[in-house]
Amino acid sequence: MELSKRNSIISHPIEIQYFPFFPNFMKYILQNSSPKLLLKLYQCCKYFYFKSKITIAPNVWFDHKEKEIEFKFFVDNGKNFFYRAYPNIEKLWLCDMLRIYSISDTILIGNVFFNKIYRNNLKELSITTLFTSFKELEILSKSPNLTEIELLTCVKNENGQPIPIEEIMVLFPNMKTFKISPTHFTLESFEKLLKFKFLSKINSMGFWMVKTEFDPISMCKFLRETFEDDAEFLITFGFDSHHLRQQFLPRVKEIINGWETKKLKRTFFC
Repeated sequence: MELSKRNSIISHPIEIQYFPFFPNFMKYILQNSSPKLLLKLYQCCKYFYFKSKITIAPNVWFDHKEKEIEFKFFVDNGKNFFYRAYPNIEKLWLCDMLRIYSISDTILIGNVFFNKIYRNNLKELSITTLFTSFKELEILSKSPNLTEIELLTCVKNENGQPIPIEEIMVLFPNMKTFKISPTHFTLESFEKLLKFKFLSKINSMGFWMVKTEFDPISMCKFLRETFEDDAEFLITFGFDSHHLRQQFLPRVKEIINGWETKKLKRTFFC
């Protein structure tokens, strides 16, 4: 539900409602409504909101703070946003875009925000934090509609070790755009990814701040098999990884530039 409309709805107490339908039918409607339909129900009668208390939240920016949660709602096709603190949210239905931003504490599991997530139908996910636990990412990746992913965060396991790229990418079988920084490869990363069947061709991929070795041959084979014909590919190396850039980048460029049946729309190597 749009939170600007919610304030006017909750200003009056709920009253018992009588409908010309069986209670089980009304229960079915509430449990199986799409976000769009549920919004219409909210707008026609406040009973429906108080019955479910689900806040439908498109295009949310979550800022992690100690004492309160702020949701920045994007408007004008994502170009602008406004924000307010909403401490009374009980259930949060994520619908389109979620951006998580934090420069301090980034532990989200157990956080009030995570506890309020009722359903996840995200199409876009962007995380800019110091680190993200793999369990957190697993929870946020559950949407079947998720195609745009940007992870400007170090994804770690419970022991604080970075998660290799193959374990992260398979969380998003419907991906069209995937960008990550920093990037943690292993020598087996792309051999493993070649065995995984993504459900659509990838349009854009960026591996930023690479700091570990990888197999350039299997990487390029993976890109050739999973990319759309006019896809873009970006790869950069960490500031302290000049030796990796010298070792692997020339081979990657040579293979990609030698493709005869596929030409990328844009490449960036650094």
